[in-house]
Amino acid sequence: MTFVGKILVIVILAFALFFLALSTVVFTASTNWRTAHQAVTEKRNQLQQELTAAQNDLAAQKTALQKEIDDRDARIATLDAQSTSLSNQIDTLQTDITSLRTQVEEAQRTTQTQVQLAQATTAEAQQLREQFQAAQKVANDYAARQTELDERIFLLERQLNTATQNNEDLRNALADYQNYLESRGLPADPEQVRLAAQGTQVSPDIEGRVLRVANDYLEISLGSDDGVTTGQEYFVFRTGDSPQYIGKVRITLTEADKAVGRLIFSNLGRKVMEGDSVAGKIQPRS
Repeated sequence: MTFVGKILVIVILAFALFFLALSTVVFTASTNWRTAHQAVTEKRNQLQQELTAAQNDLAAQKTALQKEIDDRDARIATLDAQSTSLSNQIDTLQTDITSLRTQVEEAQRTTQTQVQLAQATTAEAQQLREQFQAAQKVANDYAARQTELDERIFLLERQLNTATQNNEDLRNALADYQNYLESRGLPADPEQVRLAAQGTQVSPDIEGRVLRVANDYLEISLGSDDGVTTGQEYFVFRTGDSPQYIGKVRITLTEADKAVGRLIFSNLGRKVMEGDSVAGKIQPRS
């Protein structure tokens, strides 16, 4: 029973007592007063007992109600504390959610960047794979070419060895021919032999000096006693720290110990000077 219900019960009991007193007055007027008084007294006692019981019950109900109120307040306080705690937790969770959302967005951007990098790396790997395949093909072609070159080198080495041996044999044969020609007083220089075979006058293997120079003519220290004859050609060169080939001179006049010749070729426009060397070969004999 609620507190309001209990109050209503008390009010009803009060009204009952009032009506009982009223009825007692009415009853006394028409009945025996003593008997009525006794009955009223008994009724009053009974009602007093009921009132006392009702009051006791009301006090108990009030106590229980107060306990319920206290319990309710305690529960409300507990719920308020729980609500505050939950609000704090919600705020914390909201902050965590915001942080996590930021982290997720950052992770998404990072993932997108990584995906783009992965795609670029894949494209680069594909390009490198194609380049490697091309390089491998070139390497295979190079290996085949190398094998072919090795075979050609082997053949050329054999030919070189054969040519070297033939050249050595020819050198030995040429040396033998030169020795033979020199022992017979004949020119041994191949160029002189070729010129002699063509009917050209061959200059002897001698060396002299330029004595005088006049325009294109020059006087040399070689003469007919040295084997110089008209029509022969001699090389003019300059020795020293900077050896130079000057040109070629053709003999036009001879005497016993000297001769006169005309410069028929000038190498790079160089001029003949007194003291230059004159020889039948481009280099004098040692």
